[in-house]
Amino acid sequence: MKHSAQSEGEFSRLPDQQLGYSPEEVLSFFNRLADDYQLILTNPSTGQQVSTSRTIREVSFRTEAGGYSPKEVDQALDRVEDRFSELERRLYIQDYGLAAWQEAVAELRQLLEGRLNRPAGQRFRRPSKRGVKGYRVQDVDAFCQLMSQHLAGEEKLHPDQLRALAFRSARRAASYEERQVDAFVDTCIEYLLDTL
Repeated sequence: MKHSAQSEGEFSRLPDQQLGYSPEEVLSFFNRLADDYQLILTNPSTGQQVSTSRTIREVSFRTEAGGYSPKEVDQALDRVEDRFSELERRLYIQDYGLAAWQEAVAELRQLLEGRLNRPAGQRFRRPSKRGVKGYRVQDVDAFCQLMSQHLAGEEKLHPDQLRALAFRSARRAASYEERQVDAFVDTCIEYLLDTL
């Protein structure tokens, strides 16, 4: 992990007629990540609010004309998330032991299986408001099938595959609520990172 901010030259700016991530927000966030990583390394039991692999995964930036390339920033965030996840695992095992870590991972797996074992077409809520778009049920269920196969040892998924997921949109009965699906995919990523 770098000890300094992501430098201005490390991300490409898009042409002025295209929207990219706010450079100010991106640089500020990467500065904070570098500081937080150092703080965790030097004082793991700090009571301060520090970034985690989950907060990195959930961050969003304002867009502006001529901003930073979202693809490049997202790829950098994925790499940093992996580093934070690895550090979190190491520190957890150091503090609580390997058995406690394995138990926590097993509980996360049970949580995933509870959702995955639901019948196809019934795994998530439908959008609560009329006319609101959601994710196409067939696309999400196809992903759930892949995740089930991964848990059964029949398929090998990597966190990057889940980060690149793009579900088609649909409405009403043909869709699942986006926020609930996104939260589930985040939990799947967390599990994959924990078991790499």
